Amino acid sequence: MVKRAKLVSDIVEIVPILYLFSTKLYRDVYEALLSEWLTLDELVDRFGEGAEEALKILKSAGMLQMKWRMPSSPSESPKKEYHVSYTHLSANFYISLKDFNRILEVVFMPEDEFEKIVSNIINEIKAGRMSVPHISRSLGMEGLVIRAVAKRSLKLNVKGQLVELAKNEEI
Repeated sequence: MVKRAKLVSDIVEIVPILYLFSTKLYRDVYEALLSEWLTLDELVDRFGEGAEEALKILKSAGMLQMKWRMPSSPSESPKKEYHVSYTHLSANFYISLKDFNRILEVVFMPEDEFEKIVSNIINEIKAGRMSVPHISRSLGMEGLVIRAVAKRSLKLNVKGQLVELAKNEEI
């Protein structure tokens, strides 16, 4: 097992990592990909439908490697297989405990409450307000919370001070 550290310099980068370890299914997928290369089909067979979402979270966190597995017979097509690229975390950020608590609240927020905030952010983006300060003012929420919600969501992307709708890409 390769020991590589994921460097985190912005607190919101830690949100998908913490969220990944918040459920047993996601932890199990991480552990499996830590020790071997597996295709999506193999993961779904082993862990069920939630395995695909776990892969998306790993990709969002920047922790997923992908390569092509060549088939055993020439009539079959190659398949993508996945592996976890990091075993450790190296964090270099400075944050107040009050703000750190807000980050943890976003990570462990109930799904219904979380989806409501995501929906409100999406409505703001569709109205042409993509910057974190504009969305923050419109929704009456702190910019840190907006960025954390966007980082946890698979429907949104954070690029600096902009929040964009995520493209529905393949894993």
